Amino acid sequence: MNSVPQNKFQDFVDDQFFVDWVKNPTAESDQYWKQYIAGHPSEKESIDQAKYILAKFQTEKKRPKDDDVRNVWLNIQSKTLNPQRKVRFMNAWSVAASIVLIIGISVGVLFRIIENRNTSVNYTSMTMMEPEGNEVKLILSDNSEKRFATKDPSIRYNQNGEILVDSVTFNNETSSPNNPDKEAFNQLLVPKGKRSSLTFSDGTRLYLNSGSQVIYPVTFNKKSREIYISGEAYLDVAHDAGWPFIVKTGHLDVKVLGTEFNIKSYPDETNSTIVLVKGSVQAIVKSQKIVMKESELFTLDNATEKSSLGKANVLEYVSWKDGWMYCTNERIDNIARKLSRYYDVNIQFNDDKVKDMTLTGKLDLKTECREVFDVISFIAPVDYKIIDGNIILSAKIK
Repeated sequence: MNSVPQNKFQDFVDDQFFVDWVKNPTAESDQYWKQYIAGHPSEKESIDQAKYILAKFQTEKKRPKDDDVRNVWLNIQSKTLNPQRKVRFMNAWSVAASIVLIIGISVGVLFRIIENRNTSVNYTSMTMMEPEGNEVKLILSDNSEKRFATKDPSIRYNQNGEILVDSVTFNNETSSPNNPDKEAFNQLLVPKGKRSSLTFSDGTRLYLNSGSQVIYPVTFNKKSREIYISGEAYLDVAHDAGWPFIVKTGHLDVKVLGTEFNIKSYPDETNSTIVLVKGSVQAIVKSQKIVMKESELFTLDNATEKSSLGKANVLEYVSWKDGWMYCTNERIDNIARKLSRYYDVNIQFNDDKVKDMTLTGKLDLKTECREVFDVISFIAPVDYKIIDGNIILSAKIK
């Protein structure tokens, strides 16, 4: 009988983004998985089988019995084999082997999915592709909005459930208005050109960079403290050995007990990164778990899911929260991409060879954008012009 490659089948069934797509598809998830299937035709059979299993049990509220799994698996096999071929008693051994396979790799996974169905959070349904506008936006659990025109508003939650924004206090709902028993979530959206800091009621502090978003519960009332980040953030997590802190992104998760680290996972970038400043964290990509040490850099290729771990100059990755950019032989096109997001400006290249130039030094991001490019032009053989609000870079003429 045909069998599903164990690693592929289990990966899809155990992938929360895949599960959310099967149960609650969105335009974003539909587009992603259609593109994935088109690019990985050899995996389509595994995907179809995983979808069938999840669709079969997604409405179940108890652990599926072995007989149920057996019947589902036999149904899958009957769909994938030649219709003329029938399962006979003489093939009992191969049938049993397939049942053992599906039970071994799926019953535990399905049970966890079913048991957690009502508690898992579909963050992708709440996220925006990119924070818009020119104001920092706080979306409360009742869908009301608070907008802040300041460049880097400071937001803090106190033990009484109140929110303080730059010393101004207002009340905050602690449950969903339509369902008092449902966990309530707030969102902080920081557009390009702005930054913000957020302090949770447990004392954890988060710095959110330009073009980023964080989704978090109004109160941490579960066995773990879990938030979702799209973009870049620096976290100083309040230590609590019995209450782990989990950061989820669209590509990887980070589990910590108390530490400081930087995480970057922008939807439009090819890599996601974690830089550990102090303490210890665990990077999680599907079933792979990597424990990081201080001053290490974890890099994930978002497309291939290949990862690497090595030493890092921490300042290059975390200095943005203090208004600096440290560069060590960094390509100017990479610097331009960061500055474009940080200042919310459009940067263009008149000369492609400028992109390959490298820069070493420290840029003061607390100054105006024009002043930063004055420094770049002084250090590197680069000229710039500002035309209709766009910054045009070209090589200096000797």
